[in-house]
Amino acid sequence: MTDVTEQAQRDPSVGDGAVNGRDAGPGIGPDGAGTATHRRRPRLEGTRADLAILAGLLAALAFLWGRGRQVWFWIDEGIAVGVASQPLAEIPTSLRLDGSPPLYYFLLHVWMSLFGTSEAATHTLSLLFALAVVPAALWAGWSLFGRRAGWMAALLAALNPFIAVYANETRMYSLVTLLGLLVTATFLHAFVFGRRRYLPAFVLVLTLLVYTHSWGLFLGAGAAAAVLPCIAVGPDRRRTVIDAVLAFGAVGLLYLPWVPTLLYQVAHDPNPWSRRPTLVGLREAVSFAFGGREAVVAMGVGGFAALVAILKRPSSRTALAVITMLVLPVVVLAGGWASAVWGYRYLGVVVPPLVLVVALGLARGGNLAVTAVVLLALFNAPLGVKVPPYQKSNAQQVAQEAADELRPGDLVISPDYSQIPLLAYYLPPGLRYAGAHGPVDDVRVTDWRDSLERMRNSRPAEALPPLIDSLPVGGNVLMMCPDLSLTPDLVEFHQLVQQYCTEIEALLRADGRLRLETTIEAPDGVDLTPFDGWLFTKVTGG
Repeated sequence: MTDVTEQAQRDPSVGDGAVNGRDAGPGIGPDGAGTATHRRRPRLEGTRADLAILAGLLAALAFLWGRGRQVWFWIDEGIAVGVASQPLAEIPTSLRLDGSPPLYYFLLHVWMSLFGTSEAATHTLSLLFALAVVPAALWAGWSLFGRRAGWMAALLAALNPFIAVYANETRMYSLVTLLGLLVTATFLHAFVFGRRRYLPAFVLVLTLLVYTHSWGLFLGAGAAAAVLPCIAVGPDRRRTVIDAVLAFGAVGLLYLPWVPTLLYQVAHDPNPWSRRPTLVGLREAVSFAFGGREAVVAMGVGGFAALVAILKRPSSRTALAVITMLVLPVVVLAGGWASAVWGYRYLGVVVPPLVLVVALGLARGGNLAVTAVVLLALFNAPLGVKVPPYQKSNAQQVAQEAADELRPGDLVISPDYSQIPLLAYYLPPGLRYAGAHGPVDDVRVTDWRDSLERMRNSRPAEALPPLIDSLPVGGNVLMMCPDLSLTPDLVEFHQLVQQYCTEIEALLRADGRLRLETTIEAPDGVDLTPFDGWLFTKVTGG
């Protein structure tokens, strides 16, 4: 990346497909790429200063975000490591039980084979994806709207709390954000600005995204919807239609091998913990992903007027780009809401188009935008990254307290069986595991298929005594329950977990063969999965 031409620096329309200061409309040029005589756009030849600033920014983020690399795992991370610990060829089959696509788990499997399965090692992979979002945002904004927009996009990515949080999570969400950004940028290049050479890149990154997370399908649907205004205002509608058919058709063909697994997952309801958000909750989630109301207000004050000014020229390519960047998140959120498969962490496909549209507004916002960025830095600078030991889960703490007492063959009971891969990660090897429904054979994978129905049909008073019968005298039973007492408005799945925790604790306490040795209470300060634990020893036979 280097400085744009002197004229581009004077004329903010350069980089938006302008001809002599006037917008030429989408699709100019015989191949949609334009020529030097027809259209100018910013050249990505960075100065040494640009490269030095980028390197310094990435180094600072690597330090600030990286302080949380050793934070202990919570449930989802235990599941991720468990799935990725399997042989590579078995991962797609096991994901029929889980509900996710396979790409991230393939990458994590290879990464763990090279660097190990520790929290720091696996978090580093997510950290690298998160760091890559910053130069990707710089490229996207710069190549689409000019150097200033590129730097605004890079700063917004660096200051985005959603990206910061998932930089230290052994899950796919920082990769989803990176791919979502590349999908958005290549779509704008290919369909809004008519640069056909970006079509293969768009097909590639959208395919990678839908193989990483199923919400990528919603972003693909948003891109398909955004093609319609491109067709409506473009000078060559036939070519745009052909490009869209070829691009989306290619993605569909590449995704086709996974479709049977996706249909199987959907048919077996793998998301019992999910609930459709209210519109207020949806708004709050998106706001929180950008740092909360104060940060959103700052961004709006800095860039809203500039975006309105752009939209006053609805036939311009820049206005079409703004419309597209708004259509994408709206369709994604509508798809997530309609499907009722909802999680805040899924907003990795919503954040990128919003980052780019806000960056464009701030780039055109003048001094007010500079003030907004300063305020945003004060609000969102990642200075308070959480560090060990308790922020996500106390599973490791419980394991440490119980480890000296546990021996191979001892029994671990977790009424919420989705916790078992996490417990198996931290507890000693050779233990047996059971949920409210009975024994769990493969502790690496959570079987989410029809899980709500299976929870409803669980009978711990019938399923667990035979497992206790099989314990020798001196054997131990460790019961682990998530502390849900402070969680408001539990979904039915977690209501059942709470019910079974009470029932199983009473069952174990009433068993005359067992003696309660230790009670482990969840400490304060746990964000996601606080555990309570009870360790029993079998003191008599029978």
